[in-house]
Amino acid sequence: MAKGLFEIPARPGKDSDMTLAKKSTKKSSAPKKSGGGLLDTIARARSMLTSLGDVVNEYESVTEPEALHDYIDACIIEGVVAIDTETTGLNPLVDDIVGFSLSTTGHKTIYVPLKHISYVYQTPLSGQMPMDVAREELARLNNIYIVMFNATFDIRVIKNQVGVRLHCNWDCFLAARLMNENEESNALKKLHHKYCGDPTKEAYKFSDLFDGICFNLVPLSVAYVYAANDAKITLELYQFQKKYLYYDASCELSDRNGMNGVAWVFFNLEMPCVDVVVDMEDAGVKFDFEFNQKLKDKYHTILDEREKAFHTVCVEYGLSADINIGSVQQLQTALYDQLGLVATDNRGQPTRSTDKKSLMSIEPKHPVVDAILDYREFSTMVSTFIDKLPEVVNPNDGRIHCRFNQCGADTGRFSSDKPNMQNIPHNEIRKMFTASEGYVLLSSDYSQQEPSCLAAFCNEMGYPTLYEARKSGDDIYSHVASACFNVPYEQCCEFDKDGHKNPPEYKKRRNLAKPVLLGILYGRGDDSVAEGMGITLEEAKRLKANLYKKYPEIKIFEQASIEMAENLGYVTTVCGRKRRLPSMMLPDYEVKWKDGVAHDDDPLAFDSEVSTEVPMDIQHRWLTKLSRTKYKRGVFEEANKEGLWIVDHTKEKDFTKIVNARIQGSAADLTKLAMILVTKDEKLRELGFVLLIPVHDELIGECPEKNAKECARRLAEVMSEAAERILKMPFSCDVEVSKEWYGDSIEL
Repeated sequence: MAKGLFEIPARPGKDSDMTLAKKSTKKSSAPKKSGGGLLDTIARARSMLTSLGDVVNEYESVTEPEALHDYIDACIIEGVVAIDTETTGLNPLVDDIVGFSLSTTGHKTIYVPLKHISYVYQTPLSGQMPMDVAREELARLNNIYIVMFNATFDIRVIKNQVGVRLHCNWDCFLAARLMNENEESNALKKLHHKYCGDPTKEAYKFSDLFDGICFNLVPLSVAYVYAANDAKITLELYQFQKKYLYYDASCELSDRNGMNGVAWVFFNLEMPCVDVVVDMEDAGVKFDFEFNQKLKDKYHTILDEREKAFHTVCVEYGLSADINIGSVQQLQTALYDQLGLVATDNRGQPTRSTDKKSLMSIEPKHPVVDAILDYREFSTMVSTFIDKLPEVVNPNDGRIHCRFNQCGADTGRFSSDKPNMQNIPHNEIRKMFTASEGYVLLSSDYSQQEPSCLAAFCNEMGYPTLYEARKSGDDIYSHVASACFNVPYEQCCEFDKDGHKNPPEYKKRRNLAKPVLLGILYGRGDDSVAEGMGITLEEAKRLKANLYKKYPEIKIFEQASIEMAENLGYVTTVCGRKRRLPSMMLPDYEVKWKDGVAHDDDPLAFDSEVSTEVPMDIQHRWLTKLSRTKYKRGVFEEANKEGLWIVDHTKEKDFTKIVNARIQGSAADLTKLAMILVTKDEKLRELGFVLLIPVHDELIGECPEKNAKECARRLAEVMSEAAERILKMPFSCDVEVSKEWYGDSIEL
């Protein structure tokens, strides 16, 4: 089985293959509620242990150093171990580790208690493993295959609280996300129950028993079973997953139905990225409290002014000056009862909602509504970024340590939370994030990353025009503008070939055409593109038609992607990552009997055949009716009267996701490879470069100020190397150097 980045080919073929879901799946041991239920909970737990019978014998509490040493020996002999930790909270930098569990094949699963305390006396319990012994023994595991679930958390806990840096070879959570990103739940117990347990029984939720109780208060006689279970089922889930998610270099990479592409992504992008994420989360970013206070003063003043403006306009239109702008009920009364305004919901029906979409639907626009929206937009920004960011700063180092989610989006793109670093506004708010003392921030992005992914796809289909243009260093958006407006390429560039500034209308053409291409890549409709560009729908359609005429490969790629989704139920990135869209394989409409059988059949007539399938001629008749009318509901109602259901699958099919999944997913793959190469690069390490934040196509890090010039040059080189590996084309990455994020550039 391939494990490392360079043990298998640089990238697979284009068609390879097999909700943390949106948040962290790691269970919390931190208190969630208060109350006097601790003794009752422990009593129930002990009672439940009795009911488990022989299952309890699968687990063991290990408190003697010799016993732990022997178990580590067994793990080394078996060659694989699953590890799980118990903690007092979800912050690996400040919350204590309570204990850890180990599971290996052919042996009982063990729990090693470290910091349990008496729930009666609140003092450390005796008979626990000494921390120095745990440190020494855990360090021995780095020479074998380590399995975890949500590895970033456990690695950081053991690193920061025990003093051992482990390397995970298989993260069952990441494997699950790659094998099926549409899982109903990505929680460990749910996944294990679905794939390894008895599907007729409910998953046994040990964690629910201790909800609201810090795990360090749970007696060892109870704790070891509930803690060890997670390591055991992690190992079992791994054993299931590895049967499907493995890389075989002898397989044909063009096999669309194989697992090679997905496995390549797992072993060469996702697993190496775990170590990158661990380092980024531990590093954090320095926060400027002084600048934050300046912004608080400034932005709260503006917010007060906007609230006053709201009250002023209320009075102008005969409303009370005392309306609370934060009260939904008062706004409803003012807008819909007193002013008589009419808002509509998604179906065009009247609504009294005061959310943004409803208020935006009010026609004609009203000054009171505008004042509400202006205030809210600013209020959200102030609350989310100005007021709350200081609250998440680590008091021990003055830095913000967010949580990065490697597969936060189903396309494979990174996300982050606590706080969301990908969502910090592009303005002076970013300046609250600064370089460490004596350091500078380096920001390098892939210019035109997603259009370049499109060019790579088109080239693989045998249409190299865009690819060759991008490979030569041309600006794709300028080529798009040239096609849209039917003028020479040179008349769509901001600068001429000698670096002189062109007339402003040249750049304007490029800026107008850019949303046309992005609209295709993001799956936006023509009306959305027209609205964003401030042009008519007819003009937007004309520009797109011109683009397709000049570059028919774009339309061909769109259609090929749709056909892939409809035929296979998924689309792939350039590296073989899958985005599964099973609804695309469904017919637009299905004709079924209303009660499951033909209306003239008797379902209780056991001596005769019952018609469950609607005859093809009847299906054809109703499907033909649907194809000849825009009023579908009338056909549905007519069929219903004849004992038929017509199931409409068209609403389940989201065509906007198809192209976007391939393009955004490929861009995510490229960014992840760049992150891996950047953190592994020996020269960047020597120069003191530390990666801090990925923001889609941009990497942000810091280095000693004295090394900024050399570091910036090498960072651009390494990122270009990643692009060459994935897209087979060079990129010229521009690196900005500054003291603050989004701050003034420093000339090198």
